[in-house]
Amino acid sequence: MISAASVTTNYILQPSLLEKHRRTLNWLSATLLWQREFNFFQKLLDQYASKFTAVEDKKQIDHFQNLLIYYKNELIVDLRKKLRDHETRLADMLQTKDETKTEYFKEHDAIMQELESFNNAFTEYKENLFGFIERAM
Repeated sequence: MISAASVTTNYILQPSLLEKHRRTLNWLSATLLWQREFNFFQKLLDQYASKFTAVEDKKQIDHFQNLLIYYKNELIVDLRKKLRDHETRLADMLQTKDETKTEYFKEHDAIMQELESFNNAFTEYKENLFGFIERAM
């Protein structure tokens, strides 16, 4: 299998596919950053949870914890798998020079939209968590 980043003259639709490859690699990198940030968020929750005593605050902590576990251990893992599989299909397209695999382009757009959506949810989670934790500082 050839690498999507290797130098060759055998590219089909080269600019379009290389841009998709670049975006996919950027999102793969983002997933690693998200995982590291969730580790930090877990430390914040562990450090400050005991400072909250109200029942509503405890429920909020549980909510943050449940989302953190779901995002970090399930959703990001699933997104990384989709991205790696997507890159494998791109490498196959480049190797076989098969321009008829139009499902790749539809799949790419769907995955990119899913990642944008999660990125928005992640930003909202982070803002809410920081606002909540600030109350204990």
